[in-house]
Amino acid sequence: MPQALRHFALCALTLAAVIFSGCASLEETAGDKKGTEVKVEPLTEYTPKEEVAFLEGLRKNKDSSKELYEIYQDLTVIDIHNHDAADPGALKKWGQYGIDRLVLFGNISEPSAQQTDKLAWQQYRQAPSSVYPSFAGFPIYEEEGVSIVKQNLEQGYLNIGEVAAASTYSQAVSRVAWKAEHPNDGNFPKIYDLAAQYHVPILLHIDPPNGEPVAHLEEALDQHPDTVIIFGHANAYNPPENIEALLSKHPNLYIDFFAGFTAYNPESTNQLEDFVPLMEKYPDRFMLSTDAGFGVTIEQAAKALYETIDLLSPETAMKVACQNYEGLIERQPPTDTQIQTIKTLSAKAGKFETYRLNKRMANELIFELTKLTESTP
Repeated sequence: MPQALRHFALCALTLAAVIFSGCASLEETAGDKKGTEVKVEPLTEYTPKEEVAFLEGLRKNKDSSKELYEIYQDLTVIDIHNHDAADPGALKKWGQYGIDRLVLFGNISEPSAQQTDKLAWQQYRQAPSSVYPSFAGFPIYEEEGVSIVKQNLEQGYLNIGEVAAASTYSQAVSRVAWKAEHPNDGNFPKIYDLAAQYHVPILLHIDPPNGEPVAHLEEALDQHPDTVIIFGHANAYNPPENIEALLSKHPNLYIDFFAGFTAYNPESTNQLEDFVPLMEKYPDRFMLSTDAGFGVTIEQAAKALYETIDLLSPETAMKVACQNYEGLIERQPPTDTQIQTIKTLSAKAGKFETYRLNKRMANELIFELTKLTESTP
């Protein structure tokens, strides 16, 4: 058969195959291209924005007639230790001072904290761009506490604490029902392992901030090198040299700097300037908090954040104000529970897509998909 005739015959057979197979084969091909599966890929990279020049610009044009929180109002500031989960106006209260995001929880290390943990989650659902939900309602000595920690981390909580790891002198914390004797007591080792597994930081209350409690803190830091432990309000009743001794030995230790205590509490024996050299030496390990204004006024607690920022070099100020904590959040991978929830809800919504998400982004997608599927008849 001549080549031209063979080519004509082949085309005819191909056309006939398409006709006899009908439209189903074409629809199946289109369906394959569209996809029939929901995929979730972990995203755990974090690159902070280059905002040093922006901060320098704010300082260059500083108006001495304005409060520092007004001058720095466009700078992202994270309060990493805030107890106002039970206050529905918490975001507005702190936001009036330019604080953009709150690590939010309520009561700590007692049964009532389980309720305020839920309130923190509710505020998170209502304003996910302004809240990092934390939880503190679990016993240290019962296995139930370990189960609660795992369940909450799977759900999507982004922080553990504040946890009463030791307290002798605090009138409030020393009396809580689920207080530990020291930071490596009870089921703390298992909880530290979970924190490392989920890449979630844990915030500890430790008083006194020296002696035996801190010796056990060092044990925990050494035994759990992959766990990020935040020493809550480490500057309270504690000089810079004590903190430096810990930072020099333990790369997984981070410092919650309660600026309001040092600047405004009459019991403070230090000034903000005393801590600046230490912050400049360890710029990746300090973060700011208000402790919800404990022992000072709310305005003082907020203003002290900006007074600290104003003392630091632009590079360190950016890290301390937001980037150090933001990095701890953005590097958290989605949990198995989140992934399964996304697959179920996305399929129900008819969205067969591949998502690249970290844990925070997974939470926000779940909130969106939940609203979408609930509104679908």
